[in-house]
Amino acid sequence: MTPATNILKNKDQAYANRFIEKIRERSNKIIDLFLIGYFIFGLVIASYYDTWFVAISVGGLMLALYFITKKLFPGGTVIQYVASAAVGVFMGQFIYQMHGMFEMHFFAFIGATLMITYQNWKAQIPLTLVIVIHHAIFGYLQWQSATTGTENVVYFSQLEFMDLTTFIIHCFLAVIILFICCLWAHDLNRRTRENARNIVAVEEITNKLTLNLEYASQLANGVFDDDLNVDENDPLGSLLNEIREKLRSGQAVAK
Repeated sequence: MTPATNILKNKDQAYANRFIEKIRERSNKIIDLFLIGYFIFGLVIASYYDTWFVAISVGGLMLALYFITKKLFPGGTVIQYVASAAVGVFMGQFIYQMHGMFEMHFFAFIGATLMITYQNWKAQIPLTLVIVIHHAIFGYLQWQSATTGTENVVYFSQLEFMDLTTFIIHCFLAVIILFICCLWAHDLNRRTRENARNIVAVEEITNKLTLNLEYASQLANGVFDDDLNVDENDPLGSLLNEIREKLRSGQAVAK
């Protein structure tokens, strides 16, 4: 690998990192608004079944954890994983607050879509774990409560309990959606890095063209002393050097 290639690769990486950093900053602002909105939504629905304690304690804890992490680890990926887990916990909170209302499960997919903005497929992992653990534990507890006739009420589904077949299909479809979100995030990240490489390539071509035009202007004015430094990827620069040598030779013969 030539020094010029190394320089170009380093520029590619620098541009990509700059783009990714801007994307993270934008995504963090979006997540800020959504998590605050989640907390407010929890307070709004708390009046339905008097779940104020859950709305304030769980929602407040998630907000505090997110913003403290953001303060302690600015610019890192840790905040992405905390945000991912937080939207998953909020999903579980809303399901509980609305006594297993089926529509509250859709917050899992809203969270997965939000995580795409980070363009980091790994950001889906904490959300996935929270969903799986929540559904497994609370689904089992509701099933146990219904089949044993205990008075303990577990709010996971509006059904008396979710049978195993329904539970498996439910989780399977959720995993598919999360997997698709991972693919989208990975593809967006790849495209961002491709755009960075394209920008660097265009910049390099523009710089070379500018130097070649200046050098051609010197040759046109009869200045043959300077030698243009070219690399193997600059055929026009090499051609201009050959023209200069021929012009210099012709000038020497004429003298």
